[in-house]
Amino acid sequence: MKLLLPETMRRMPWKNGGGITTEIAIAPPGATLDAFDWRISTARVEAAGPFSRFAGIDRSLSVIAGGCLTLHRADGETVTLAPGGAPVRFAGETAIHATLDAPLSDFNVMTRRGAWAHRAETLAMAAGERRVLSPVRPGMQWMVYCARGGLSVGGPDACAMPVPQGAALWLDARGGGEALIAQADAAGYLVALWPVA
Repeated sequence: MKLLLPETMRRMPWKNGGGITTEIAIAPPGATLDAFDWRISTARVEAAGPFSRFAGIDRSLSVIAGGCLTLHRADGETVTLAPGGAPVRFAGETAIHATLDAPLSDFNVMTRRGAWAHRAETLAMAAGERRVLSPVRPGMQWMVYCARGGLSVGGPDACAMPVPQGAALWLDARGGGEALIAQADAAGYLVALWPVA
């Protein structure tokens, strides 16, 4: 397990320069925005505008807190993301213009198509609630991000490691049996990543 605290996360401009993103983790470490295998980040969105384009990348996006975010595709399709709602998946090369009804924070997962795949889900857990993480694919890895409240993760033979608000915990799921526990009413995200090739 590896705990990633907010003060260690890299802040950098969006690929299109339209805002600032906080990079929670990227592989390989230190990769650029044009050469990563996978990337997990948050961002503050305060104005409407076009999304950065990422050719060959699969994305999942959700709103952590704040207003609602509406994604407008060039083909006329729209989808609205509300705070705490399920992540929306789309291809990174898709032309998207975003509008919002109030400033917001979002959570973003990206994997390089054909090399890595991912699954992201929203967590909403009551204090004391417990969930066992079971790997379903070879090489699967987990990341737990705590957006609100407090979480902890522990293996069957280890003490639980706390994941405070704004922090993330990276763990290799090959052993299985790790439990996700809400220390208080908590919200966040559970991301599974696994190699495809």
